Formats: sequence, structure tokens, C-alpha cells
Amino acid sequence: MPKPDAALPAGLVALLLALPAAAQTAAPPRGAAPAPAVSGEGPAAPVAAPAVSGEGPAAPVAAPALQSPALGPLGGRDTPVGTRSLAGGTLPGFTSIAPGLGVVGISTPFDLGNRPYAIRPSIGIEVLATNDVSQTDGRSNVVTTIAPSLEAAVDTSRLFGSLRYTPALRLYGTHISQNDVDQVGDGRLLAALVPGLFYLDMRGAASVVSVRPGVIPGSGQFVGRRDTSQTYTAQVTPFLAYRFGSAAALQVGYSFQYSRQNGANSSQSSLNGLSEAYTAHRGFAVLRSGEDLGRLALQARIDGTRFVGNGIYDDAHRFVAALETRYAILRSVALLGEIGYENLKYAGTSPRSIEDPIWSVGLRLTPSPDSIVIVRYGRHSGFNSFSLNAGVALGARTDLFATYKESLSTSLSEAQDLLASTTIDALGNPVDSQSGAPVVLIPPFLGLSDTLFRMRIGTVSLRYHWPRDVFTLSGTWQKQDPVTSASTAESAISSHGTYATFSWRHEFSPRTTGMATVQYGRVSSAQFGQGDGNVYSAAATLAHELSDKLTASLQFSWTRDTARTTASETKQQFVFRAGLRRTF
Repeated sequence: MPKPDAALPAGLVALLLALPAAAQTAAPPRGAAPAPAVSGEGPAAPVAAPAVSGEGPAAPVAAPALQSPALGPLGGRDTPVGTRSLAGGTLPGFTSIAPGLGVVGISTPFDLGNRPYAIRPSIGIEVLATNDVSQTDGRSNVVTTIAPSLEAAVDTSRLFGSLRYTPALRLYGTHISQNDVDQVGDGRLLAALVPGLFYLDMRGAASVVSVRPGVIPGSGQFVGRRDTSQTYTAQVTPFLAYRFGSAAALQVGYSFQYSRQNGANSSQSSLNGLSEAYTAHRGFAVLRSGEDLGRLALQARIDGTRFVGNGIYDDAHRFVAALETRYAILRSVALLGEIGYENLKYAGTSPRSIEDPIWSVGLRLTPSPDSIVIVRYGRHSGFNSFSLNAGVALGARTDLFATYKESLSTSLSEAQDLLASTTIDALGNPVDSQSGAPVVLIPPFLGLSDTLFRMRIGTVSLRYHWPRDVFTLSGTWQKQDPVTSASTAESAISSHGTYATFSWRHEFSPRTTGMATVQYGRVSSAQFGQGDGNVYSAAATLAHELSDKLTASLQFSWTRDTARTTASETKQQFVFRAGLRRTF
């Protein structure tokens, strides 16, 4: 069977980032009429399009906002994610994952106002100085980053989406062999080709992430090019949606998916073989009951994916057929049930095939329009597991998010599934389409791998806000056990890790904003033969608007990493960043 090209041409990269101009899900004003059911969480969702709507009350001259009719998991949210997205209130956004791309966690909302579309180009220049560019040899360096950026958004009755694309040229003062251009961006676009019948959902993301474990997302830690991987994910999903009055709704579609990670830049010989790519062809059909059944809702789903790729994706597939039920005991309490069958196949050093019944029982709580709790227990992917997805408004100023899931995943498939199950808040930060919980599209903390793992990931985030201050405390726990690998590389080992972040964002004035961040992480992995290791990180950032279109920023960060300790390695990295960004 043919395999995808190991290197994506630059023109195709630009096309993938230009087409999936990302559909920001901005929720409707409180009290608005409910929107159609939203899309699902993770790979079980029948389509990658969450319900979308316009931001705030519609302006008199603005076109009506497009809403997706996508049918998601029956136990999910029936209306779009709530309006409690706050400036700086979530974890740092997607672009902050790329090392050296500037101020972390401080951004400006892209408000369309009365316009149906808008484009905002800008260019940033950053100078970074560090005492240890790679945290391995103690050699200092100065790195200059030139990063033009293009942001675009559209919100009409037939087209809805947004795009952020920031290619970054990184120039090293010494070690000039590491000079390179990083591709960073994300985009989503939802188009109503035939309103009320035929839709097209396109999504894509590109990022540069650390291949080694122990790099906490959103920290000020600098990672040299040789320890990073360029990663791409993309989805193109045309689908038909048809309603049989109040009796039922039908949705049928096809999704083309592309994923690639490149581990060739790694200075670790054990990580040089991490290059992996696949294309996937996914078909789905969903039939959901309508209002005629009252408190009872039924949904039948057939969902199949065939992979074309290398490693574990060589002639792999994933097929699922299931019947879901939901019964509303009260308006805010519903019982969930699921029964079905799955057929999974993966290649690699220990090929794995699973042909097994699946089932789950659960509970959905919706105590308020801004709160949802979905709890399930059942059998999927050949094992029993528990799942949780919760976003709860504890008060007018406090939000609590908690998630937990277990899945058979790789670094690539996890990124692809997250791309399908997230939306974008008002600041461009990716959040879960069901609970509104902050997410990282490409989770890098345990490093990249070409191995299929049984992954367990749990997150908790508590957010408290005042008019000029936002406090966020979050924690993530992750464990992965290998199932099959593309090779016998050292990366195919069990590992687990935990990291926590506390951040304080303060608005000194309408033009000046500061952020302080403290982080701690712990990794237990035999990947580098050193066992457990701790990571400590602290950063202080200040951003000031010199004018309406010119912003200056300063950041100082410190990191101490004991996860890789040898006699020749330094344990502390100091990084100073100074940058300017001009918007046009």
C-alpha cells in the first residue's frame, strides 16, 4: 500500500494552513436561543465541526452568524461553549508552544466589530539571550527571531472561521547550522455550501515542539532546534445534514486527515527515528432522534477510519458501530448509555488487533448554562476505563475545569483528535468544545514518540478573575504504556509525568500588562537512562503598547532541569527576551 511522502512540500504546507482558517467558536450571548447540537470529544465524535455562533449581540449591519448542524456525542453539550472566556484567563495559547516566539500568554482579541471579515498582518522581531542554548553544554548564545504573522477572520451566514499563521525565521549568533524557519499556526473554516444541507469543515495546525520529555507547555524555557520537531495536522470534512422534521436528524460525511512529525532535527540518536506520517480516510453516518421522543434521545453511529502511513499506521484501521442513549431524569440531570462493537488494527513491532464489544454508562449534569459535567465508565479500545469532562462556574469570578481520559493513541493521533474536539476562545486559545477547558493541541511534556501507547491524561484548572487580575492554577498528570512501536527505539518505554502551573496576569494600565508564572514538573522515564527528574521554571513578562499598532515586550525566565543529569550538563538556563511587534 502506498505511503505518504515523508516531507510535506512548502507550498502544500502553506495551502493547508490557508485553507483550514480556524472556526473560532464564540458563544452566543446569554439568553440566546439554543444552537444545534455541537460536535464531539476526541475520536468518537462523528465530525470535526463544533457548533459555532457569532460573538456578542449581532450588529445592525452584520450578516447572521453561521451555526453548524454537526451531531456530536449524545452525552455532550446541546449548546455552544459558554461566554466565560476571559483575557489571559486560560493557559498559554498554541503559538506559545513554539520556542522563541515571544511573549507567552498575553494576546489581543481579534474583534470583527460590524465587519463580516477582517485581516490583520503584523511582524515581530525578538532578540533572545541565554546562558545555555541547549541545556547540555553550557554554551551561551543570542538568537534573533523574525516572525511575520497573518490573522484573518470571517463571520457570515455562509462562512465562519479564522486563521493565525506565523512563520518564524530563527538566526543563531553562533551554531549557525541551527538557523531555520519554523512553521507555526492554526486555522479552522466552516462553510455552508448548501445552507441547511451540505457543509465543509476544514482545520489545520502546525507547531514546533520538544522531542524530549520534561519541557512544560507555556514555560519560558528555550529549546534548541536540534531538540525540536516540526509537526503538522490537518482535516478536511465535507458532510450532509438533513432533518426529518421533529422525528430525527441524519448526518453523513467523509473526513480526510493528514498528520506528520519530523524527528530528524534531534541531537539524541535515540530520537532520530521519530519521523512519522500518515493520511487517514474516515467515513461516518449518524442518525439521532428528535424532539418527538421527549426525555429520551437515541443515536446510532457508524464510524470507520483507514490509515495509510508508516510504522504502526501501515494498513491500520479503526471501525466503530454504536447505539447511544440519553434519558433526562431532570432538566439538569441525564443518564447516559452506550453499546456497540469495535474493530481496531495497528502494525509495528507488536501488531495489535482488537475485535471487542464496547459499552459505557454515565451521567451528564448541566446545573447552569455555563456548567457541564460528563462522567462515564465503560469499555473501549480493549480495556475498561473512566472518563470525565467538566467545566463548572463556581461563582461569578471562579471557574473550575477537570478532564480525564484513557485511549490508545500516539503523539500524532492525539494531536489529530484534539484538533477535532477543540474550539477557539475569544483570545485564540484552544479550549475543549464541550467543557471550555483549556487544552494544548500537541501535548509535548512526555516527549514525542513513534509508539502506540495506552495513554492516561488528567487535567485540573482553577481560574479566578478580578477586573484587572486573573489567577490560574492548573495541573496535568499523564501516563503512557507502550502497546506497539514503529521500531525498537528507546522511546518505546513506559513513562509518566506531572506538571503544575500558577500564573498571575495583571493589567497595570490599559496599555501595560504583566504576567508572572511559576511551574513545577516531574518526569519518570527510562528514555535517557536517568530515571526520575524534576523541572522548575519561573518567568516574568511585561508588555506595553507604545502606540495603537506597536507593542514592546520583555521577558525573563529561569529553568532548572534535573531530568537529564550528566557531569557535562548544566542544570540551569536563564533566558532574556526583548521584542517588538508592529501591526498593520
